Amino acid sequence: MTCFASWYWDKGNFREKNEDSFSLQRVLLKGGAAEKCGISKRKREAALLLVCDGIGGLPEGETVSGFAAEKLTEWFYREGIGLLGKRKWRRQVKAGALHALFSLQEQIERMEREEEICCGTTCTMAIVKGRQYLLLHTGDSRAYLIGKKEKRLTQDHHDGRALRRCLGAFGFQEPDAVYGTLKRKEMLLLCTDGFCRLAPEGFFKGCLISRETAAEKSGYYKRLKGMGNFLKAQGEKDNMTAVCYMRSGREQENE
Repeated sequence: MTCFASWYWDKGNFREKNEDSFSLQRVLLKGGAAEKCGISKRKREAALLLVCDGIGGLPEGETVSGFAAEKLTEWFYREGIGLLGKRKWRRQVKAGALHALFSLQEQIERMEREEEICCGTTCTMAIVKGRQYLLLHTGDSRAYLIGKKEKRLTQDHHDGRALRRCLGAFGFQEPDAVYGTLKRKEMLLLCTDGFCRLAPEGFFKGCLISRETAAEKSGYYKRLKGMGNFLKAQGEKDNMTAVCYMRSGREQENE
């Protein structure tokens, strides 16, 4: 299986600092009885995609978003990769990730008490193994599945006036969970609200899905950067972050 991944991170033209953080991790898994013998006959890629957007109206937005991205990346390497080897891995990874998010919430609340502040961050993360993925989401960052169609996978935890769910400020609320299958030539796109708020319908599919982009490893970054420049020209003033992951090859083995 051939996979492509890329990222885009920009503070924009109006903000003094970027309060977004992200993580994009890719690992090659070995499986089956061959692994026990030290010989790998089949390999499968796994990935962690994560975007966090520090709440701009609260202090230390960049600190808490970066802290969340760092701790969840640590969890992925410490525990998550091991759980990917389980038979019903998505159920076990979800339980492990929820425990990590609850622990993260406690650490943020401890920081709030010690510093006498209120802070928070959105968190949208995807864990991919082969063709299957698990999404966990809280806040108003978003995840999209892009292929023949452009499908939004998450709903904003926003009442039209203010954010109502995040890590930190509002206490722990279990994130939304979405399970899915990533078909050949389909892409997962995770982005903060600055990258999607002014995006017209079909914008992501039209900009990201093409043979030319898939054939060039650097093509996705160029496309994402061009999309960010377009959105800034439309008047977007927020920080912008996006990570994408695409299967472009064939997967023969069962998941």
